[in-house]
Amino acid sequence: SLFTTTLEADNINLITCDRLDSPVRVKARVRYKHQEQWATVTQTAEDRLLVVFDEPQRAIAKGQSVVLYDGDTVVGGGRIL
Repeated sequence: SLFTTTLEADNINLITCDRLDSPVRVKARVRYKHQEQWATVTQTAEDRLLVVFDEPQRAIAKGQSVVLYDGDTVVGGGRIL
């Protein structure tokens, strides 16, 4: 029960664009020392993202940040719900 493939985030901040109009492949990090993992991110509302990881992730914690990367570029992020 510690593993999950999805998370939702609010309080989002997109850096490389104003809005995600379609699903985007990114690498996502859910903790400071966590290795980035492949995921697909979809903007589901003005201030909400749905992140679906390719592989289950351990202990995703509410209130922490998720950060989205395209290579070395930060796409954006949000607060995990």
